[in-house]
Amino acid sequence: MTITTARFSRLSWATSLSAALVVGITAAAHADTITVCLDGSCDFTDPVAAVNAAVTGDVVEIAAGTYPLASTITVYGKNLTVRGAIAANGRPATVLDGQGVRSLLSVLSVTAQSRFENLVIANGRADYGGGVFLSGASPVFENCRFVNNVARWHGGAIRLSSDSRPTMIDCEISGNSVSNAPAQPSGSSGAVSINAGTLTLINCSVRGNSANYAGGAFLLTNSGTLVLQSTRICGNTAPNGPQIHLNGGGGTVVEDSASCISDSCDDCPVAPACPADLTSDGTVGASDLAMLLGAWGPCTKSCPADFDGDGVVAAADLALLLGAWGACD
Repeated sequence: MTITTARFSRLSWATSLSAALVVGITAAAHADTITVCLDGSCDFTDPVAAVNAAVTGDVVEIAAGTYPLASTITVYGKNLTVRGAIAANGRPATVLDGQGVRSLLSVLSVTAQSRFENLVIANGRADYGGGVFLSGASPVFENCRFVNNVARWHGGAIRLSSDSRPTMIDCEISGNSVSNAPAQPSGSSGAVSINAGTLTLINCSVRGNSANYAGGAFLLTNSGTLVLQSTRICGNTAPNGPQIHLNGGGGTVVEDSASCISDSCDDCPVAPACPADLTSDGTVGASDLAMLLGAWGPCTKSCPADFDGDGVVAAADLALLLGAWGACD
């Protein structure tokens, strides 16, 4: 297995900010906030109904608790923010539970303006993408956990298709698997199947996933790309390619110097927690913004400000930096 590896270096300081770009950063249009909680005091008790009622630009806020889903949450063609609660330790406190019978999220035809935050995606089951199925979708997942999801064929936790380009920040993917019949031993990608598109992982952990054939963590086809920034992939199991399996020799993996891929998690140090801190001063602020704006446009060489790994420093990367604004934890 050949993995293409790129090592990123820091860019020089931008000497000035472009006034036109600053003027172009405008306030978001007015959006409604739709609330969900279990005790009946919110707009909805069912996250599925809340998302169905939302329109582009809305925020769906789901209170802490476990929500057994009677059907899959489908987001089609509308950019929303679906936000769970945060526990005292900073981990997500809102659990979406597929009860072992259905996928949790089906996300289709959305851009990076669509966000999923502070959610546990658990106990999903499907033929492809036990937890999440993405088609032509490029959402951002932040502070999410994908645990104990199962696919019959590919993508125990997540399946990417139709040139999906999601970004995951501070996420954990663990304990997911593929469980097709032993008589047809072709189950692959216990964690993520990248059939078509690019997945960017920033400060994430992918461990303890399994497949009965190939790709305990990841399966990439010829048109699949995996971009790793400050991310650990370790301790996953499969007979072929326990961490990453390139189907037919295809697919591309790009990792920075702070990432680690290993069969043993003991070999992988904990990744830095603040990849948007381009100046390494412990804070995401104006100096980091200046560096990003100075690198604006297509990448021609090493490109640390290209957070989503699409080869261009653009609005999606700016949104990721602004979302991390402030002191690094």
